[in-house]
Amino acid sequence: MKHLLYRIRNNYCMVIRVSDELVEKLSNLLSSMKDWERKPVLKAGKIIVELVKLPERSSKSNPKPEHLALMIRREDAFRGLIIVSPEELEDLRTAVNNGKLDELTKALWRIYKERSVKMFEL
Repeated sequence: MKHLLYRIRNNYCMVIRVSDELVEKLSNLLSSMKDWERKPVLKAGKIIVELVKLPERSSKSNPKPEHLALMIRREDAFRGLIIVSPEELEDLRTAVNNGKLDELTKALWRIYKERSVKMFEL
């Protein structure tokens, strides 16, 4: 079991425990997958989480090697949100767990339903 120290915003750190077995399995996947290839990780309702291999990006200022990331998307969508770091995942959790989103999505759903009914009225 490896322990990685990861610096997060606001000058605090968190320790991430990662099993050697998982790291090895993901390294093997990185070697065997083609660029942009996806492997499903889990499905929760209409949401799918996949591993995706991102190709090497070279630029003068910020070259990035090929690497794996998580893609979170709806089952009926091709594109999704790509998560690369634990910090990004934590930011996503914070955003999704914000109470404002509950009220906002309920209001959006209500408008959608009202418009759907009007559209099909006889």
